[in-house]
Amino acid sequence: MPGNILKYAAKGNASDIHITQNKPAWLRQNGEFKQHEYIATVNDIDKFVESFMPDMLCQYHKFKNRENTCPIDCAFQFMNRRFRANIYYSLSGMNVALRLLSDKIMPLEKLLMPDNVTEFITPHNGLILVAGKRGSGKTTTLASMIDAINHSRCENFLTIEEPIEYIHKSDLSRIEQIEVGVHAESFEAATIAALRQNPNIILIGEMRDLPTIQNAITLAETGHMVYGTLHAKSITETIDRIIDVFPSGQQEQIRQQLASVLKGILHQTLVRGINGNVIPIVEQLIVDDTVSSMIMQRQKPNAIRDYLRGKSKCGNVHIADNVAWHIQSSRLEVQTIKHLLSPDDYNMVKAILANFKTRGGFDG
Repeated sequence: MPGNILKYAAKGNASDIHITQNKPAWLRQNGEFKQHEYIATVNDIDKFVESFMPDMLCQYHKFKNRENTCPIDCAFQFMNRRFRANIYYSLSGMNVALRLLSDKIMPLEKLLMPDNVTEFITPHNGLILVAGKRGSGKTTTLASMIDAINHSRCENFLTIEEPIEYIHKSDLSRIEQIEVGVHAESFEAATIAALRQNPNIILIGEMRDLPTIQNAITLAETGHMVYGTLHAKSITETIDRIIDVFPSGQQEQIRQQLASVLKGILHQTLVRGINGNVIPIVEQLIVDDTVSSMIMQRQKPNAIRDYLRGKSKCGNVHIADNVAWHIQSSRLEVQTIKHLLSPDDYNMVKAILANFKTRGGFDG
């Protein structure tokens, strides 16, 4: 039965479960991918959806009958644990990918983020983006940012997510969470409605299409604080991806709008550290007048990164500095991270470490 493998995964501290109809399931435990004896039939997957995701039954039946082949995203709770589910088709048939979510929202410092990340919880208006590839911890980082604000000041929060992964409990702030597909038809519809719901801070779980990105920028322009995630390989690609979503005739206007509302970008990638722990590799850009001007003037990507490196006191974090900090804190080995760095960034890390040894210390 589906519940049995969920129990096994929860008790065994697994992070992921992969189920394919009529084939053995696979689990990821402590970073290791292992086959499990459980084999699910389509009937088992039917019962799984009925038991754990009743709100998705209508969508699931259309999916099963091939009326709609778009993967189904949702989240549910079992054994006091949150699970994120994605149901999709492959050559083998129906699949269910499950991620076991943490039952606690970790403080930012426990996530091994740089101290400068607190710069992202102080603004009261504008747009802040957390970027990275899928599975890079963007949602976890944003949940910790929201939690930090929730426990420090009075705000009216609205989160728009697909699915809701972390449940927030209001403390000093009021937090209402909307799940796309359950409480709202789409990110576009939810962001339009947000203008009439009087939030101070809005979290947009994924800025994936033109209308949602346009609405996010409009919300930021009208005095709201907007947090969002975006799939991108770097800070500079994040800027380009937002602009490139729009038709060429609108791009100049969007460039001007983005330059005026963007407060910062945090890009992160997860790697395995020395003890097997997950380590976030972070690059962070605080947008000041100079960066805004660079965005408007279409400066080359390297210009923004060069400026970022020279302005750490303003809250910026260059990837080379972040990697060196992890290495000096005995969390990473330089060989582990080499494949993620450009040759210039890798040489920069080595220079920082050499300087550390010469000076007998490291300032992070």
